[in-house]
Amino acid sequence: MMIDKFQYSLLILLLFCGKGFAQSQNADSEELKLLQQEVSQLRQQFKEESERHSAEMKMLREEIELLKQNQQASIKESVQQATAAESNTPSTTVRGPETSPPNPIAQSFNPDISVIGDVLFHAGKNEENTRKDQFSFRELELAFGNAVDPYGRADLFLGIEEEDSEWHANVEEGYFTFDQLPYDLKARAGKFYSSFGKANQLHTHAMPWVDKPVVIRHFFGEEGMSEAGAELSWLVPNPWNSYMELTFQAQNNGNEASFAGNQSNDLMYVSHLKNFFEIDRESGFELGGSFAAGDNAATNGGHKTNLEGLDLTYKWRPAQEGSYKSLTWMNEFLFSQKEQGVEDTVDAHGFYSSLEYQFSKRWSVFGRYDYSQFPDDSDSHEDAYSVGLTFRQSEYCFWRLQYEHTEPKGNSTTNEDRDELFLQLNFGLGPHRAHQY
Repeated sequence: MMIDKFQYSLLILLLFCGKGFAQSQNADSEELKLLQQEVSQLRQQFKEESERHSAEMKMLREEIELLKQNQQASIKESVQQATAAESNTPSTTVRGPETSPPNPIAQSFNPDISVIGDVLFHAGKNEENTRKDQFSFRELELAFGNAVDPYGRADLFLGIEEEDSEWHANVEEGYFTFDQLPYDLKARAGKFYSSFGKANQLHTHAMPWVDKPVVIRHFFGEEGMSEAGAELSWLVPNPWNSYMELTFQAQNNGNEASFAGNQSNDLMYVSHLKNFFEIDRESGFELGGSFAAGDNAATNGGHKTNLEGLDLTYKWRPAQEGSYKSLTWMNEFLFSQKEQGVEDTVDAHGFYSSLEYQFSKRWSVFGRYDYSQFPDDSDSHEDAYSVGLTFRQSEYCFWRLQYEHTEPKGNSTTNEDRDELFLQLNFGLGPHRAHQY
């Protein structure tokens, strides 16, 4: 009886264990199926990625091969054009739209074009009535420039201004530059600003102030000294291994402030020596000397005018914060000897000193002091004090606010102090070449 009970209990235990084992086997089988499905999905995804990668690699190889073919065709075409130009024989190469090379010769008929506008608001006391209390579109400058051939480039600057309620266009500068001359020589021919000092050569949009310094206006006129002529410049070798450039110009002596003006029938001669010295990696200064000589319009007796100039510019820009901080200190001195009659020579002089400090990426402040006699009357002079703020909205647009106080003295002036406020907006479209340092 006891044995039967033991056997019966053992049978129940075996049946229970068998059922648990079967359930465990079923669970393991389900997990195995899930794993097999995941592995199958991963294999499918890997296969699709491999096929897509292979297709992309094939496309990249085809693009690289096409670029190589275009480059070879461009090089071949450039060589053929250069050979044809040297032999003065027109090239017979047919250019397709996908193989046009970036060739300066080919682009000579598609020059770089830029448009620069300058809007000015003026307010304040001005007894001479040269500036009105109103808005004005002061200048519209059109600039064209590009390589003409392998030996030089052409640049043209047209200025459109309003005068007496009428718009007039004039050539500010227009010249051809021969920049492939031997012995570090370079030449220009056409109309250009005289290489006298610093401020005279600056276009309106390149000035760090709203207006030109008083001494420049007195000695060269409101528009500066720009005449037709020829120029030769030379990079002078020197033991200091620094930048040294000597420039000589022969131009028409049509400047009305210091030379013959509309009575011009001969030339004036201008020379300028520019030296740049690097102090360290963050700062340097430029030292220049200028000289100009020519007949003036005082009489028909061939009386002369001699001008001497000295300019000094210091620049600082930290290496770590070059986009946010900088300092420029610009100074220029002019001396004039203008013959006006027998043993009658007017010795006049003037200068300006300007300091500009950039304190953030877009903002800078400046101050300028001007003193200038008149080239025809050294007993009269003007002192001027200017302060201003510049906001550079972008590389192509800036705003400038300037206050200027002028104290005239002498017979050639009104003897009335002037207080003037300027607000300038300058904007540009298209590329524009960088100006000289």
